Amino acid sequence: MRFLRRQTRRLRSIWQRSLPVRFRRGKLHTQVVTICVYGSSCLNILYGVYLGRFSFRRKKFVFSKAVTIYSLFVATFFALFYIWNIYKEISTGQINLRDTIGIYCYMNVCVCLFNYVTQWGKTLQIIRFQNSVPFFKVLDSLDISAMIVWRAFIYSLLKIVFCPLIAYITLILYQRRSHPESQWTSVTTTKTMLPLIVSNQLNNCFFGGLVIANLIVAAVNRKLHGIVKEANMLQSPVQMNLHKPYYRMRRFCELADLLDELARKYGVTACRSKNYLRFTDWSMVLSMMVNLLGITMGCYNQYLAIADHYINEEPFDLFLAIVLVVFLAVPFLELVMVARISNETLMETRRTGELLQRFDLQHADARFKQVVNAFWLQVITIDYKLMPLGLLELNTSLVNKVFSSVTGSLLILIQSDLTLRFSLK
Repeated sequence: MRFLRRQTRRLRSIWQRSLPVRFRRGKLHTQVVTICVYGSSCLNILYGVYLGRFSFRRKKFVFSKAVTIYSLFVATFFALFYIWNIYKEISTGQINLRDTIGIYCYMNVCVCLFNYVTQWGKTLQIIRFQNSVPFFKVLDSLDISAMIVWRAFIYSLLKIVFCPLIAYITLILYQRRSHPESQWTSVTTTKTMLPLIVSNQLNNCFFGGLVIANLIVAAVNRKLHGIVKEANMLQSPVQMNLHKPYYRMRRFCELADLLDELARKYGVTACRSKNYLRFTDWSMVLSMMVNLLGITMGCYNQYLAIADHYINEEPFDLFLAIVLVVFLAVPFLELVMVARISNETLMETRRTGELLQRFDLQHADARFKQVVNAFWLQVITIDYKLMPLGLLELNTSLVNKVFSSVTGSLLILIQSDLTLRFSLK
């Protein structure tokens, strides 16, 4: 037993020494975010989207020739494989306009190829941006509760892991139902699912950045709320009679230092999260367009199947229809999650301005007044809004706009189809 304990302690110490220093020492939220950042970087390299790597020796992101060669090989193989499949299906007439999942897959192939070209051209800008962000320094200086960290982590897993997993399972069911003669269902499903995963990788990176920005701004607001209460309490008649002016001046100077530090953290978080959007805006807009077309096409094909069943008395597969609806509901759910986290971050930034307005500066120190006014000016100047390509703002109204667009397009298509059907009779 003693030998086993010694071996266990030895293996544990070797494992801890093999990890980066940030994993061995640091707060829980820093460790969780570090795992997510490293995992996201590895996925970007695996899919060939990112041409850099993290250098542990230099402790920063650098351009890598080996990763570039690997990415070129991955992108070339990806392009040749799917372009050949598209050409073969077009030449043999296998592409059917009612095959919603197949057309949705090929639309995502176009998004993937576009992402490869745009991300490679922005590689040096992305590396400079990553190295300029004092990411872990800001996180280490904030106290974030473990419950909030795990809630954000689970929310990210729901978007990045569970949504593709649900789509993969429903796609397997769809393939087995629509092509029961196929023996390699998992291979066919993986071939169809891969473009969806690769095209969504950049959006997942932006989503993770928004989750982290929301955590930081919320932590800043909690500290700011405590400063507001203490600053206003120091100016109450009871406290002014209780403490001497020198004590209040010294305490206001300390609070001004804390407030100045919070202003820097807020400025870095808000500006960097807005600037990161310019690296993923094209991918996000194209993914929205593809999802919009895919959802509209899927709903219209479901209408055609129902209309053919009731009008032409053709067979209708209810199981296949349910599976297809679940598959198309996944991108809509992802859009809802992105809009929700964007709206929460926007609400937190607005709450920062509301907290600054609660300060009573009538009997405050001159330097404290100056820091509060500077912080307020910074919040107003940044004007935190996330608008990819300046087209649509990422908030809860985006979901309503997408739903209205799908509904309007469906009404036009259904009306045209019904007019054509009854005119032929």
